[in-house]
Amino acid sequence: MQNLTDRIAGLLILALGLFVFAVLIPWQVETVEYGAMHPETMPKIIAVIIAISGLVLMVRPAPAITTIHMLWLRMAMFAAVLFAGLFALTRFGFIYTAPPLALAIMLMIGERRPFWLLLGTAGTPLLIWFTVAYLLERPLP
Repeated sequence: MQNLTDRIAGLLILALGLFVFAVLIPWQVETVEYGAMHPETMPKIIAVIIAISGLVLMVRPAPAITTIHMLWLRMAMFAAVLFAGLFALTRFGFIYTAPPLALAIMLMIGERRPFWLLLGTAGTPLLIWFTVAYLLERPLP
């Protein structure tokens, strides 16, 4: 049963990636003549990654796992942290919100290795900031 569910989810994810690539991005992204990258470049790359991930899930479904107790509670806590992060992002901005939010998410998913915690907490927000602020020349909140 899990294989069928994964294949259906993979098909939906593949369809979502293709829809975003072919319909949403051309409809919603403005073309500008300045900047090192065109504004649609990164969204299209991400849409392709999403579509490929859906295809991989269709072809190679995940192995069956046992249900973790309190899974719903963990999911609710994860959603609460994300909503709190979005709220903090609008109040305090990306620079002050992204590192603690990344750390909280990494701790919630079970990452405990100091190198990866440091890289995820400092490196990932820095890479996002560099890509958006310098390469795309767009302001971050």
